[in-house]
Amino acid sequence: MLATSLAQEADEVLRELLTGPGGQSNPYPLYDALRRLAPVHRSDLDGVWYVSGYRPCREVLLDRRAGKSGLGFSVRYGVNEELIRRFRERQRPSMITANPPEHARLRKAARGPFLPGRMETRLQQRIEQIVDERLDVVAAKGDADIMADVAFKLPVTVIGELVGVPPEDRDEFPPLVDEFFEAGQVGATPEQMDRADRAGERFREYFAGLVDAQRVHPGPDLVGALVADGNLDDDELQGTITLVFVAGFITTANLIGNGLLALLRHPEQMARLWADPELVPNAVEEMLRFDTPVQLVERTALEDLEVGGHVISQGDTIVTLLGAANHDPAHFAAPDRFDIARPDAAAHVSFAWGIHHCLGAPLARLEAQLVFARLRERFAHLELLDPEPPRRPGLFIRSLTELPIRFTAV
Repeated sequence: MLATSLAQEADEVLRELLTGPGGQSNPYPLYDALRRLAPVHRSDLDGVWYVSGYRPCREVLLDRRAGKSGLGFSVRYGVNEELIRRFRERQRPSMITANPPEHARLRKAARGPFLPGRMETRLQQRIEQIVDERLDVVAAKGDADIMADVAFKLPVTVIGELVGVPPEDRDEFPPLVDEFFEAGQVGATPEQMDRADRAGERFREYFAGLVDAQRVHPGPDLVGALVADGNLDDDELQGTITLVFVAGFITTANLIGNGLLALLRHPEQMARLWADPELVPNAVEEMLRFDTPVQLVERTALEDLEVGGHVISQGDTIVTLLGAANHDPAHFAAPDRFDIARPDAAAHVSFAWGIHHCLGAPLARLEAQLVFARLRERFAHLELLDPEPPRRPGLFIRSLTELPIRFTAV
């Protein structure tokens, strides 16, 4: 009876987390409640396993028996089944939906721009230049929206150059991604799903055209390299290029936005960072842990496996709640405290783990570190102009739509 009661309580927490306002505004108390009730929980809402404890989350992410279904998003509570059907129809193969050995082949093809040697030399210098250009914009305005002027513009520019998307085309895509976010929210209308369909078709059309153009005139970028390599078919080329481009700005933009908001809400930590530039790398790790840009990732049990004392059957869907794992007090002391000097901040799971660990993690870290390093050098004071800046709907991506700030130069 007690077990049944606990399971029902856990499902009530999940209901609010997945479809209620609390999951959007501040999911962390709900994560805490779920983890206390059942850190590994099979929900009667949708038959999905939800993993909220740090240790079992890592177990799943490291276990190759917990792989990808090949279908993209799975059916789960609060997600419109019609949206999932449409998403699967337009999905192209990429490393994000593949298992070994296909996963290794697709990941190897895409990793060129992210190799350490390139990251540490010419690319870093170019990112520093773009950061200064974007901060020149906000300095000239005085009052500016950091999301529009820096958080999105910077990574879209960087990943656009790496992939081979021309400058005049890059600003088109963040609004198209917004169409997907809107269609993924609870209660999405048919009109919103139609807009998401048109956005998906635009992505397909654009990147197909980009591939065709580079077959004639190959460029010194990822598209040119993949076309010249010849190891991916047309669907794999489109899937890989689209994934790298979109993932290359979504996570970084929200790391910058969420991280800066955390600093502004903890002025003692901002003062500490402004006084000590050596803290910048660790501060970025704490930002990733404290307010995780990608809150969850899915896996499918490719065979039976045991996690946290529970047997998960082959074919079952597993949702690892990365934001919950990053706030597990069994691993992080006082996890709800934002501490830029936290000694184990880098132990977070914000980029997942195992063979599906985010390929662009080093680039996201580098961009965020350079942004915060230059902010502290160029601005003596930052003032948050909206105490509750608006967020995009949904739990999957934790994203601000605006972050208005007043900048006072040094």
